[in-house]
Amino acid sequence: MRDPAGPALAAWLDDLHAWDAARGGDGPATIAYGDHPEQVADLWLPDGVAAPPVVVSLHGGYFAAAFGRDLHDPMARELARRGFAVWNVEYRRTGTGGLRETTGDVWAAVDALPEVGAGPVAVVGHSAGGFLAEWLASHPRVGLVVPLAGALDLAAVVRAGWDSGAVSAWLGAGPDDDPALYAAADLRRRLPGSADRVLVHGTADTRVGVELSRAYAALTGAELVELPDEGHFGFLDPREPAFETVVAVLDRWRGSGPG
Repeated sequence: MRDPAGPALAAWLDDLHAWDAARGGDGPATIAYGDHPEQVADLWLPDGVAAPPVVVSLHGGYFAAAFGRDLHDPMARELARRGFAVWNVEYRRTGTGGLRETTGDVWAAVDALPEVGAGPVAVVGHSAGGFLAEWLASHPRVGLVVPLAGALDLAAVVRAGWDSGAVSAWLGAGPDDDPALYAAADLRRRLPGSADRVLVHGTADTRVGVELSRAYAALTGAELVELPDEGHFGFLDPREPAFETVVAVLDRWRGSGPG
């Protein structure tokens, strides 16, 4: 799907969540992984699956406080219906945390992941969540990271204007104002990491240019799945082909016998 904008984006999100809520079924258990109110995650469990494969879900929104883990509720519910356990993580964002707090939160969330499955976990992150997924590539529990339209170069995001100032608001400075801060956030400094990588990106993405994933795949040797004419948001919607691409990546990982 192409990227909706302005009121059309809000209407699309409202429709997506209304559709998802109408599907019914059991909801998740919300579990704290720290003392801060935003250090919580929702655990979605599949019915009748012993030791299911576990997916850690990291939402996007360019670290703005207005966007939370409910963005991934439709994804999480559908993945649970397809036999995955999903740990849908909230983390501190602009106003409550910067680079150290946010990255520390997602690391702590994986540390605290309940023992619901066996073997390494997969981390799926969308947009800014893709940046955080890649941050976790060196976590000992993580076997696969799947950045979806990943904001894998924060300085490039700011300079392109894709974030409308949100990344600078989160970090407290732009890349030309505080180069050392952006150097600390540079994912290249964390390579190679122990996890496998599959990058997925639409070629018509107007929120995070596909060139970021192309450059990162070239640097890391990671697999890159490009979706022609796909925008930024289709991954979030189980009714969309982009979501089925995510499932295919996870099914392949599940079939390979993680752990």
